[in-house]
Amino acid sequence: MRKLYLLIPLSLSFLFSSCELSKDFMVNLEKEFVVNYAATSYSQVGDVDATKFSGDFDKYREDLKSIDIVKLSYVVTSYTGSLTQKITNATLKVGDTDGSPLTDLASLSNVLLSAVAAKEQEIIVNEAGEEVLEDLLLGDDSTARLSFAGAANEAPVKFTIKFKIQCKVKYEKKLL
Repeated sequence: MRKLYLLIPLSLSFLFSSCELSKDFMVNLEKEFVVNYAATSYSQVGDVDATKFSGDFDKYREDLKSIDIVKLSYVVTSYTGSLTQKITNATLKVGDTDGSPLTDLASLSNVLLSAVAAKEQEIIVNEAGEEVLEDLLLGDDSTARLSFAGAANEAPVKFTIKFKIQCKVKYEKKLL
């Protein structure tokens, strides 16, 4: 009988506690910019939609708890120019697709294009830009605008660069 008295409070605590289902998964976003300018400066804009890169992202979008950028990198996938041509400075920015101001996500400087062609390069993420991107991806349409602008030491500037953003996504659903 005494064991029964102990079981009742224990059973009630299980009944009133909530159950959660959680899942972590990775999403690899990519955005390619084709730079083809006669002058030394360039600017490109494009959008990324996280639902296009992961079925899980779209499936669990309503219950996403957090997104963390794990890695930001780029690859120069094609390049036409001299062996000494370099990106003197460039900035990757992020913002809402509504046209509001963009925030720096990462910067490049003194990148010798011939040396990095076809080699993935990791870059440091600006914390403010990281927060903006994470918030936008958690938003209603899971879309963000990226802008890539910069200058080279020689003209014309002809290269294709692909940015890769690796994100860890946490899904959490309360069952009770």
